[in-house]
Amino acid sequence: MRRSYGSCSMRECSVVLLSAIVMANASAATLEEGMVLGQTVTVAGQDFFQGFVAAWREKDISEGSLIVVRERPSARTGSVIWIEHRGRRLLQLSLPASRGQLRGMGEQAADAAWQRLTEEALEARLDADQDLARDEL
Repeated sequence: MRRSYGSCSMRECSVVLLSAIVMANASAATLEEGMVLGQTVTVAGQDFFQGFVAAWREKDISEGSLIVVRERPSARTGSVIWIEHRGRRLLQLSLPASRGQLRGMGEQAADAAWQRLTEEALEARLDADQDLARDEL
């Protein structure tokens, strides 16, 4: 006797459920290792993002961090890129009109963002005082 749940059989439904569970575990593992999210619009922004990601993957990521690379294109002034971590801007820069140097700029931005992130983490550890709240310093 074959049971049917909606439009799929019990076996098909279980396969779909199992694959959904596997995908959920895979995305959680990716977030624990660190993730770079690109919200670029133009071709120039995508070239920059590819250079950034290539350099970022070489960094030692000790914690699960979500880095967001955003772009605001403008026909008059060119694109503005900013890099965020936990809702704070780490870095902001303007992209040049020529596309030849965008990947190199992405690599330099990854180095600068990584340096800023490690400096902030170090300052947070040094300034941590259990007796004082942040607004009491």
